[in-house]
Amino acid sequence: MNKKITLLLLVLVVMLSSCNRRSQLMYMQNIDETSDVPMATPPTYKLSAGDILHIQLVTHSPEISMAFNNPTGVQYLNQGRDESSIYLNGYTVGTDGFVQLPFLGDTQVKGLTLNEAKNEIQQKTNALYKDASVIVKLASFKVTIVGEVRRPGVIRNFNENLNVFEAIAAVGDISENGDRRNVLVVRPTNKGNKTYRLNLADKSALASEAFYLLPNDVVIVEPIGNKIFQLNAPYFTLTFSAISTLILMYNFITNVLK
Repeated sequence: MNKKITLLLLVLVVMLSSCNRRSQLMYMQNIDETSDVPMATPPTYKLSAGDILHIQLVTHSPEISMAFNNPTGVQYLNQGRDESSIYLNGYTVGTDGFVQLPFLGDTQVKGLTLNEAKNEIQQKTNALYKDASVIVKLASFKVTIVGEVRRPGVIRNFNENLNVFEAIAAVGDISENGDRRNVLVVRPTNKGNKTYRLNLADKSALASEAFYLLPNDVVIVEPIGNKIFQLNAPYFTLTFSAISTLILMYNFITNVLK
């Protein structure tokens, strides 16, 4: 009888360690066709020290444009999207908040939005060149995703906005052992790091301030309870085996002493 109980317990351990409920793997479970889902507003990012900008001057004169623009500046946004090309071809915002531009000199951009920075550079350009247009893009929009995802790492975004679902899709989705109900977003600010918790199984995540990610955000996907149970399953198995052995020894000794 004791052997049967021990065997059943071992089978139960194996079943629990390999079992993930369907609800643990689903996103937005409470959305239906008639749901009126509030959506977060994409945030407006303000430039900070260390940001890298792609700045291009477009004029009617090829000579002027070539003198201002990096010859490979157009190509790296479309082809060589690796970190080295972004660093070498972009303009870095210094610790003092300025970017150094050919012919235009230092321009203060820290604390400005991309549109405001473009207007600031455009004003300086208008004083030197007629009918010139300025293009300003953020080239260093990166987000780090770690934890229970299929391909953890750093992803780069070349669009104006990036939401958490797009970021998770870029790393191959959350694994079966990831907790979709408790995703942590760590956001650096001027006053220190700010943290958010997102329940991606609920439509409320769409309205969260952290639904749209900002440059340098860190997304951490923690393991669900089953993953922890799986990691501890060998210890449970060993414990049950030890208990079973003790029971058998006890029965043996008891029978011998009778």
